[in-house]
Amino acid sequence: MTKDNTDKLALEKLNQLGKELMDQLDRKEAPSLKIPSRSRSNVEFDQEKEIIDITGKKSTRSFINASHVRKFMQTLLVAQASEEYIKNGRTVGKRELYYNLKHKLTGTNRNTWDDDDESSAVIDDLEAILDIPRSQLHISAKSRGSIYGDITLKQAGDEFSCKGLGKGGWAIPGNVEDVEIMDYNAERILFIENDAMQSRLIEEKAYKSLNALLVTGEGVPPRGVRRFVKKLSEETKLPVIVFVDGDPYGFYIHSVIKHGSMAIAHINDRYSIPRAKYIGMTMDDIDKYELHNVTEHLDKGAREKLKHNLSYEWFKYHPEWVDQMKKMQKKGVRIEQQALANKSLEFVADTYLPEKLENEEFLP
Repeated sequence: MTKDNTDKLALEKLNQLGKELMDQLDRKEAPSLKIPSRSRSNVEFDQEKEIIDITGKKSTRSFINASHVRKFMQTLLVAQASEEYIKNGRTVGKRELYYNLKHKLTGTNRNTWDDDDESSAVIDDLEAILDIPRSQLHISAKSRGSIYGDITLKQAGDEFSCKGLGKGGWAIPGNVEDVEIMDYNAERILFIENDAMQSRLIEEKAYKSLNALLVTGEGVPPRGVRRFVKKLSEETKLPVIVFVDGDPYGFYIHSVIKHGSMAIAHINDRYSIPRAKYIGMTMDDIDKYELHNVTEHLDKGAREKLKHNLSYEWFKYHPEWVDQMKKMQKKGVRIEQQALANKSLEFVADTYLPEKLENEEFLP
């Protein structure tokens, strides 16, 4: 979907929201908003779509309810501002929106917001009400992560290549709705957990040898990166291969990329990539590549994270994931991507990844 189309859709949804409220007033009803519940009890794993989704439960926010009126006002304030941002071609960060809309309410000593936690929660509510991501409302997500490889992109009228950028990549912005793919030469997208490993692969010219676009979200990828890779995979039809640490956090990152997160269950279909595959690291790699002397012990936090992972139905959906995490529990260790440097600095690019790709040694 092009930027013009996403803007048009957002404006249509905002206008529809306003029309519904006006219709309520015409019927002499108290204006109210229906908001999909984002509580943990309302989140489920949709096996058919293979994403974390929300059920049909909704809460009501009414203008005449004393406990709702403030948030009702805040919701409409953000909706009105979003319409102006879209029409004026402006994009704001969450913190900018907080200050842009903060003012004293007429006839009171109260501000529109007490802190930016309030405005952030209302942005999430508006996303759920309209069923579109905040980026389409011209409210940008956190900017973190980059892409390197043989691909030419265009944004804001500028066309540029994502290779030949030294040891870094093009910084992926928080709002990627207007990013256009002009040309590319690659067979896959390699989604890498950390920027240090991406830098290693850039230095080894792995984007050429692996014929891959190298993307990192620098840990748990922020929305902008996830949305960008989703768009990239849909428009190019390239497979997404996830390369993370062999620990509970690595499996969680892969889960977020593949199935989405509970925090944005209401719009996971815009971010999740169900066909993404996991290339490593795995517990089996420890034996196969003789990495026993470079494992790390699972600390208390990692063990707790492992238990949480195993309790989620979307983890149980994949026996291969469960098998690896059970082995992790039994061994009491984890293995980092950088541990491959124990073999040699070029080992990950010259041996580990090529072997796994050639033999298609993937987990779902």
